[in-house]
Amino acid sequence: MAKTQDNIILTAEQDDPESVAEALKRSSRFDGIAIALGGAAFIALVGFIITGNWPFIAGAALFLLLFPYRDYRAARTIMFSAGILMGLWLFITLASLLFPFIIGLLIAYLFNPLVSRIDIRWKVARGWSSLAIVFILCGIIFLLGLFLIPRIVVQLQALLTTITDYFQQSTLTLDETGIRNFFLSIGLSQKYVDQYVTGQLIPQLKSLYAELPRITIAILSAIPGYAARLLDLIIIPIAAVYFLKDWNTMIESIQSLIPQRHRLPFIATFRNIDKVLYGYIRGQSIVAITIGTLAAIVFMIIGIPYSALLGIVIAFLDLIPFIGLIMSIVVVEAVILLTMPITFSTIASGVLVIAGLHTFENYYLGPKIVGKGVGIPPILIIISIFIFGYFMGFLGMIIAVPLTGVILLFVREYRQALADHPLL
Repeated sequence: MAKTQDNIILTAEQDDPESVAEALKRSSRFDGIAIALGGAAFIALVGFIITGNWPFIAGAALFLLLFPYRDYRAARTIMFSAGILMGLWLFITLASLLFPFIIGLLIAYLFNPLVSRIDIRWKVARGWSSLAIVFILCGIIFLLGLFLIPRIVVQLQALLTTITDYFQQSTLTLDETGIRNFFLSIGLSQKYVDQYVTGQLIPQLKSLYAELPRITIAILSAIPGYAARLLDLIIIPIAAVYFLKDWNTMIESIQSLIPQRHRLPFIATFRNIDKVLYGYIRGQSIVAITIGTLAAIVFMIIGIPYSALLGIVIAFLDLIPFIGLIMSIVVVEAVILLTMPITFSTIASGVLVIAGLHTFENYYLGPKIVGKGVGIPPILIIISIFIFGYFMGFLGMIIAVPLTGVILLFVREYRQALADHPLL
């Protein structure tokens, strides 16, 4: 292990001052070179991660170079940052493999307060209470699936048949004369219309119409493939039980990795993060399930087809603020136009139901269950949904709000630190 400046002074305290100064100079020069090489290895590590290559060589070189100099703050900072990057890279790379464990960890996170309350109030061991909660949760999901899945499958098959028949009929009855007359009426020459519209545009439209059912069926038929991973369905509850049982031990182990002088601020920050995430995830999930259930009931009462399937879709879309409202209206109106007589009352009924449910959510259900939310301005919510959705798709749109709330929490704490310590 390399000697720090304090160690050099202690070992050379009986030497003359010139020897001590020379030893410090040589040590500082050598340590500076080692830390610089560690910094270069860190840059190489970032490059490997960005290019998608395995960063293990750069990561191993970095830790081998800097571990002997871990007494230096710069070396510890580089090693800590490299560890975070390696952890994120491994998580992203192995996300599909770790999916059941991630879901199990999420279940443990959501139900840990209940297990802790049972432990404190009734003195029930965490292992038994964790097993009982996960068993009850699995039973509820099984009963709901036993009741809902057959109906959803039937409705999904009927909807696919309706969509296929609609596009096939549209392909056969495409009004070529009407399209031709429309382009002639806006001033295009007959020669141009006959050559490009009748000769090229209409055949391409027919080809597109003919392909749309196949594309739709291919997309929707891929959904059961994810549900068919039976091994995941076995691993998820087992992982949830073990995560719940050992939750406090895991938290203590993570806290022990934080240096003692920084531990209290870190714990306070992560408690605030937990408050933001847990409050939003728990509250918004309850609200989404409630809105989806009410939508299915109302659609069934007023006679809109595929009410159970629409209720599930609306529950998922309700997790996305603002954008989810628009997407819900589009989905419901598309089903109405495909399956019901097109009248003003049928079209208006779908819009009114969705608008009424979201009004009920915004002014009553949301404030009662979610509370004041995560304190994000509405325009920033919309921007974050588009940004996270661009990088992570539909999942990014769902997690945009809580992650933005966490980012704003760090910004507020940084501003508070600047106010408390103006010289920083």
